[in-house]
Amino acid sequence: MNAFLKKQKGFTMIEILVVIVLCTIIVMAALGLYFASDKVFKKTRPISDVLEEMRGAIATLDFIFSRWGVGVPCINNNCNTGNSITTCINYPPSDPLCMKCNSGDLSSGCSDVEFYASLYGLGFVINTNGTSANLISCRLSTDTNDNYYYIWQGEKVVNYNGSGFPPIYKLSELNPNNQDCIKNFIGTPNAQSSALVNGTASTYTLQPGDIIIRVPHKVRLYAKSTSDGYWLYLNKTDMATNENEEKMLAKLKDLGSFKVYAQGRTLKIELEFQSQSKPEEVLKIERYFAR
Repeated sequence: MNAFLKKQKGFTMIEILVVIVLCTIIVMAALGLYFASDKVFKKTRPISDVLEEMRGAIATLDFIFSRWGVGVPCINNNCNTGNSITTCINYPPSDPLCMKCNSGDLSSGCSDVEFYASLYGLGFVINTNGTSANLISCRLSTDTNDNYYYIWQGEKVVNYNGSGFPPIYKLSELNPNNQDCIKNFIGTPNAQSSALVNGTASTYTLQPGDIIIRVPHKVRLYAKSTSDGYWLYLNKTDMATNENEEKMLAKLKDLGSFKVYAQGRTLKIELEFQSQSKPEEVLKIERYFAR
């Protein structure tokens, strides 16, 4: 036993010191990474917080401007489109991509804009079979507040002679209602309705190739001062029913934090959001839309 114990050796002082130094280096490196990442997190977290608060508003704006001019009829059923954006005067306009500036101008920045856009369902008639029509439905709906459509053949609204407003039609016997063409479309008709539709002045029988588009809304986006700071507002007027709806989208830094610029058919949208939870934190965003 004594001979066995004499053969056992422990760590030398140098080996212990080397281990301590290596451990110290590893610990210091880990702490350095921790403090560096914590510093980066503290810098980026306010931006993430503001972005999270504004995510819904950004999505809404992207959708609304992407629908700018969609499904908008033209006066006399004849659209006059040019290389620049004209001013909306009356409805129907002469140019579906018209835009009205109520504060400022589109060259140096407009903080209060109005335009027309179809914000709800649309569909296509694939074929008819007796009294029914087979459709591709993208959120076509017969709900009371949504069942207002223009029927298009190419670039013209059917049964519109150019005087007054285009006839508005209502779908009936639609099945299924409010069908999603993105999730449920497999390349064939996904809905069926009665081929006969009732209009404001007449009836119409749907034909293969007809396009069904929800009557547009007049959209107004503007910055407004409130008792709770500055906010971006969305106002929608239904051109079918004249019903009006308004809501607050997001908090802004100031009245100059929402600007719309136009060059030709291109729009640049500038926004400077302010966090509701941390007013000192702001986030500036730019979006571009073109036709």
